[in-house]
Amino acid sequence: MIRACRFLVLAWLLLLPQGGMGAADAPPEAARFAADPFGHSLRLPARVSSVGTPGISMASLVVALSAGGKLKAVTPEVRGNHWLKRILPATSSMATPFTRPAGVDLEALLAVRPQLVTLWRGNDASAARIEAAGIPVFTLRYATPDEFKSAVRLLGKALGTDEARRAEAFISYYEDNLRRVARGLRDLMDGQRPRVYYASISPLLTAGRQSMVDAWIRVSGGINVAVPHLAGSTAVHLEYVLAWNHDIIVAINRRTRDAILADPHWQGIRAVRDKRVFVNPNGVNAWCTRAAESALQVLWAARVLHPSRFADIDLATETRRFYRLFYDYELSDAETANILAALPPPSQQDRCPPGNNVEGEAAPCPESSLPLDGLGRLASPHGYAR
Repeated sequence: MIRACRFLVLAWLLLLPQGGMGAADAPPEAARFAADPFGHSLRLPARVSSVGTPGISMASLVVALSAGGKLKAVTPEVRGNHWLKRILPATSSMATPFTRPAGVDLEALLAVRPQLVTLWRGNDASAARIEAAGIPVFTLRYATPDEFKSAVRLLGKALGTDEARRAEAFISYYEDNLRRVARGLRDLMDGQRPRVYYASISPLLTAGRQSMVDAWIRVSGGINVAVPHLAGSTAVHLEYVLAWNHDIIVAINRRTRDAILADPHWQGIRAVRDKRVFVNPNGVNAWCTRAAESALQVLWAARVLHPSRFADIDLATETRRFYRLFYDYELSDAETANILAALPPPSQQDRCPPGNNVEGEAAPCPESSLPLDGLGRLASPHGYAR
């Protein structure tokens, strides 16, 4: 009986005109067509006013290109993202019809009926279900700076005229950062490129060729040790990691960093011996991912891999500038420090970041006392980059 009732409700929702359930209806004459990076044509209203997405990286792009107001349907994890709630308080009340990585409760999605859904490439079954319900799906995939710029440009056009302009501003900002790094590396010899291992959500999960991780490592003057052996995001055997004996480790978060430093198997690796294990900055998402903040990643990585060549990069200033330009949010010094240290937001009273407390609890302190090193990171009493 319950199943039959759910079916009737779903059928009724499907019969509603698109944009019915709270979205602004666009008159037929205002409809337009846009394309995603794979040439898929989407029929859209003149100005898209509501977007759904299951991914935090895609959510960050939608926020960056649309000043945040268009994001309406996400996953529970995105709704609970501390930094997204800080810059966009409406996040706390967003609908959550999606589950990671691309699952969807179609009935719940139709109750929101966003005018556009974005998905990563490879989620064809979910895309087909959503489009069959009358909601256009914009598919994304990028693994190089050029692919990233193209995807941003097309997404901006799909969202609307104002968003297309913001997309061009974002691309210009990203290109400026790429050029800045390229200038600093113009006379770099191959033998001067450090060998880098990227550790994702676990120490033995990394990324090889055909990934944004490899792209920012190469652009920033490093060598991704996983490239000859692996493609995309994948697990790796400890024996490979030990044999690579890399110069630098970049960990996606503090938990991965701590796991590496606590594991006796890793202690003989050059990066650990030389105390060159770095935690990637993390705001709305980790900068090393496919998120909007990956536009900042090349600056941070260049500063980490070649500190003497990029001593002039003020990462705190660059972070505040990015948040002002693309998230329409003015970061405090304490918030900036926490992003660079991969910590959650401080309280609204600007609590001082802690030592090794992953949850970010600490006693209040003045912003001027935040202990930052030359990379804009919290200084560590243990010698390791935090």
